[in-house]
Amino acid sequence: MPLHTKKHIKGGIVALWHITETKEELQSLLPKTWLDALDLGKVRTHNLAARVLAHQVKPDFSPIEKDEHGKPYFESANHKISITHAGEYAGFMLTEKRECGIDLEEITERVRKIGNKFMRADEELFLKEDLRGLYTLWCAKEAMYKYYGLRELDFKNHMKLDYQKLAEKGTLTGHILKNDYTITLELDYEFFDNYLILHTT
Repeated sequence: MPLHTKKHIKGGIVALWHITETKEELQSLLPKTWLDALDLGKVRTHNLAARVLAHQVKPDFSPIEKDEHGKPYFESANHKISITHAGEYAGFMLTEKRECGIDLEEITERVRKIGNKFMRADEELFLKEDLRGLYTLWCAKEAMYKYYGLRELDFKNHMKLDYQKLAEKGTLTGHILKNDYTITLELDYEFFDNYLILHTT
């Protein structure tokens, strides 16, 4: 069964899809209304899988749209969504009446090359956790970026993650600090196989 996990959070759902299907097989899992909203010649398999997952979670909803900032949404004004994908997985998050952000990453060495682009000096304690620490920082800031939803967030200057020793899963505290906009967010994370999934609570 491609639906890997589905968990209920406060006023919402977080779900993960293991992508084992071809692009054509994924298309067959979507109704015509959802397919008509996509450019099937350009949409990537990962994006298609994320929409299949969203439809599995909310089959009665209209297709996913994107606003002027690229943030996905349903027409339902009472729900906020976020999507992500990496490697063999796609993730989907839905919350009621509050913003949300989710990110999923496959843990590889490539993050070492870009660490200086998102890690602040006061976050260097995460280096004690090696690759897991770097990916936790990256995932957390991706999730906060999606939560904010307006782009133009600098990963070093506008976001900060408080350090704590990492376990297989847990909760971290992050901050968005941009001009007059400041917010503190709780972020749930979990390592599985060679992946990390992290989302706002």
